[in-house]
Amino acid sequence: MARILIVDDDTDLLEGQRLFLEKQGYTVQTALSIEEGLARARESAPDMIIADLMMEHYDSGFVFCKKVRELPGLEKVPIVMQTAAPRKMGFTFDASVSPGREWMKVDEVLTKPVPLEHLLGKIEQYLSSKSRHE
Repeated sequence: MARILIVDDDTDLLEGQRLFLEKQGYTVQTALSIEEGLARARESAPDMIIADLMMEHYDSGFVFCKKVRELPGLEKVPIVMQTAAPRKMGFTFDASVSPGREWMKVDEVLTKPVPLEHLLGKIEQYLSSKSRHE
């Protein structure tokens, strides 16, 4: 089954998503920081990445995604960002159009809390799309 990397500083969220996705048959690695996430990405070459926006800094997720896109072999890995910023601060991010996708380096942005079934649907969507393009 596919390998998924989740990078988020919320340990409860990480554990909940990891357990849920493992029950669905996915191999899941987790990381609590961008540095740990980059190390895991280099080691395991995940099939998909789910990253938080605000970790060490308000823009840590964007920094992480930019660095992932620079890693050989991970330039096209699907990345979904999850963030509470729209709900907490009123910021919205649109990765569905080219300018947003280009500077954010993500395929989609989901607003936390993300229902687990919705997250699973997004994972299946991106992984099936990825396999069709390989």
